[in-house]
Amino acid sequence: MLQFIAAAACVAVLTACGGGAKTPAAVVVPQPDYKLTETVVGSGLTAAAGDTVTFHYVGYLYDSTKSDGKGTKIQSSVDAGAPKTGTVGVGALPGGSLPVSPGWDQALLGMQPGGKRTVVLPANLAFGAYTIPQSTSTGILADIKANSPLVYDFEMINVTKAVIIPSEPPPTTLTTIDQTVGTGTAVVSGKTVTVRYAGYLYDGTRANRKGAKFDDNLGASDAVLTVAVGGAGTITGFNTGIIGMQVGGTRTVIIPPSLGYGATAQGAGKYGIGIPANSTLVFDITLVSIQ
Repeated sequence: MLQFIAAAACVAVLTACGGGAKTPAAVVVPQPDYKLTETVVGSGLTAAAGDTVTFHYVGYLYDSTKSDGKGTKIQSSVDAGAPKTGTVGVGALPGGSLPVSPGWDQALLGMQPGGKRTVVLPANLAFGAYTIPQSTSTGILADIKANSPLVYDFEMINVTKAVIIPSEPPPTTLTTIDQTVGTGTAVVSGKTVTVRYAGYLYDGTRANRKGAKFDDNLGASDAVLTVAVGGAGTITGFNTGIIGMQVGGTRTVIIPPSLGYGATAQGAGKYGIGIPANSTLVFDITLVSIQ
């Protein structure tokens, strides 16, 4: 996704056979088509991008032998008695420690309170290449293998329309706002540091200027990012925006296109959100260590 994030390593399995080594062909998981079925039509406000929605969900592994496609149950807010609330249509629905499923946005848009839908999600609209183990802490009821298609039942509970505020034009220079001041030595150009971050597209209609999230390394299994401050390997606005931070501090950095990706668009990444050409970016950066 980002130029400064190493691509995930592909694991090649070599099988010895008769003194020679062979690399078997990659296993291709058959994927169903995206399918949305409206089982109950709701009433009242209709969920649109940017609205806050509260909903229940029950997820299943896709099973092509079942008429409804529902195999083993994998998660359920109904069983937990804890519906989810979040902003729909902008890649920001709550996932906790799990990657966000872009298919949730597609399925929930257009729903009304009381409405119910069942949606079949191919892996690219579910959790993609992530392998997610069964865990009581995350509410995952069964292992989800990489590239697994899934089926979800959704029930819309409430829709709150987004408050539209006048759009604030993005800044034309690098802007930094310290949310939490750290302690110890301040970062200077030439140092190597490790950080946690979350990246968003700039949205001038939001008070915090954070639009759709396109990437982060905040998950429990995500590694910290190593940055050469003032050097190569990251976009300029990211590594220079760290200068002056102290360990434990968190800073919001707003990066104009000239210090970001400029006129070069970036493809969709962790949250299914791409970066359009000439985008202003917003990063929340926490300084973990100075090496």
